[in-house]
Amino acid sequence: MKNFFCMLVVAGFTCTAGSVAASDIQPLPLDDVDCVKCHYQVAVDVDSQGEAHKELSCQECHEEHPPAGTNTIPECAMCHAPDDSEHYAVLKCKSCHNPHTPLQVDFTAQDEVLSTCATCHQPKIEEMTASPSGHSEQDCNACHSQHGLEQGQYSTCLDCHEGHSAEMTLPDCLACHKPHSPAEVAYGDDVSVALCASCHTDVAVSFADNPTLHSEMACVECHSETHMNIAACADCHEQPHDEFMHTKFPECLTCHRDPHDLAK
Repeated sequence: MKNFFCMLVVAGFTCTAGSVAASDIQPLPLDDVDCVKCHYQVAVDVDSQGEAHKELSCQECHEEHPPAGTNTIPECAMCHAPDDSEHYAVLKCKSCHNPHTPLQVDFTAQDEVLSTCATCHQPKIEEMTASPSGHSEQDCNACHSQHGLEQGQYSTCLDCHEGHSAEMTLPDCLACHKPHSPAEVAYGDDVSVALCASCHTDVAVSFADNPTLHSEMACVECHSETHMNIAACADCHEQPHDEFMHTKFPECLTCHRDPHDLAK
């Protein structure tokens, strides 16, 4: 019989036809292009949301393919060894993570996630513990529905709390309150008088009607950095009267009563 040459590719194997022995048949290595032919959506997910996993080839995780192989789904510990990180020691990785979109985590599917979150975000847990509030009594998934800080992945202050005024926005809330320690009111020197007035309405009215130079100042010029911090009159005015007057009346407010409505 006349010899001839042909290429036969069946189920990932290649052989040359003619006089061919079974021992001559060799596996044809798979490539990512082959995987995409059947697993197109998985490839799209990995490419768009795979994070560090998209830097890997399919075969670096999936070493075999059925029916010839059974080592199809790898253990996360193959790369993320429990000894390398406290977080990697958490059981049941796949209850939170899809390996093809590893950071798209739905926390609402879990009853309790705080202990798991603490393996990476311990400083936030310590902040909440040091500043007890209604927030510190809840699990992380009460506010964080997904992993991340993009819009829609967490609740905003105004989703649960009414603002101090109808005009308040989320940036206004965050100007004074930290979500993990909300009871501690701290702010920068750019907080507006209007924002303070949303809680301290009576003071703001008196302040605005006062004819003295105090009415031209921002609240944070006297109440700097933290709520209820009050500057001493002498910080700005030193001793405006003679020594006898200051000796007889050491407290400025004995005469001037209210810094927001100064008596002359």
